[in-house]
Amino acid sequence: MAVLRSTGLIEAPLATVGAALRHTRTAETGLAALGIRGRSLTSPDSLLVPGDELAFRLSAFTLTTRIVRADADGLSSVLVAGPLAQLRHETVLAQVGPRTLLTDSVRWTSPFGPLGRLGDVAVGRRLVLDVLAARIHAVRELAESWAARTIVVGTAIVHEGRLLAQQRSYPASHAGQWELPGGRVEPGEDESEAVVRECREELDVEVRPTGRLGTDVPLDNGMLLRIHTAELKDPAQQPAAVEHREVRWVSAAELPSLDWLETDRVLLHTLRELLEDSRLQGRSTTAE
Repeated sequence: MAVLRSTGLIEAPLATVGAALRHTRTAETGLAALGIRGRSLTSPDSLLVPGDELAFRLSAFTLTTRIVRADADGLSSVLVAGPLAQLRHETVLAQVGPRTLLTDSVRWTSPFGPLGRLGDVAVGRRLVLDVLAARIHAVRELAESWAARTIVVGTAIVHEGRLLAQQRSYPASHAGQWELPGGRVEPGEDESEAVVRECREELDVEVRPTGRLGTDVPLDNGMLLRIHTAELKDPAQQPAAVEHREVRWVSAAELPSLDWLETDRVLLHTLRELLEDSRLQGRSTTAE
């Protein structure tokens, strides 16, 4: 199996680079200079999630890949159709001070035995290196253009294995849809302070921020949604629908049944993993 790697430093936070890496724009335009036409078969102009498929056409050949991992630390895809015997593409992200190190790797097995391996040496490896360089350039360009955007925080509050969701009452175009609590980070406050303030204003509860979740999500209004996790300071306190139609605690199984805002819908696979991890931790604590 042939393996090639490429790395690049990007002047943007890891969560922002992760969003650029997942955005379909990277796949659709990042390889155009090489004559490769890429397009998403399932999520146009959005963030890729596990199960989404991408088609790449070069000359007479078309490769179709499926996303198998999309999280804050990277992206992975595997071949589902095309002339190669096997293909796996993996991108790993690591925070290096204020910058993000992106490491791209491709593993593939060519068809046609020795003749195919000869083609790898003569043409394939140069093309793969060009593809990796073009992808890093596309991710860098998009991430660095987003890095200066105003941040909107969203909050994933988990209690007893369930996630708090709230249903919007306005504007009319989004009334009845569900979202995570949160809002814009105001001048003079950091993101954790914004999480605490927004939950107090929207839910009339005090929360304790506990970490970050997933990648950023670019918003149509030119801002960037960044998700934090939090827990209730007082587990007995009941969140109230101060500014929304309804609030509800939902399980991992119930997540897909709610009509989420599109910006929150791309987070569902990450939220499901959060709830499953919480449930497993709860079982471990009970066993002890």
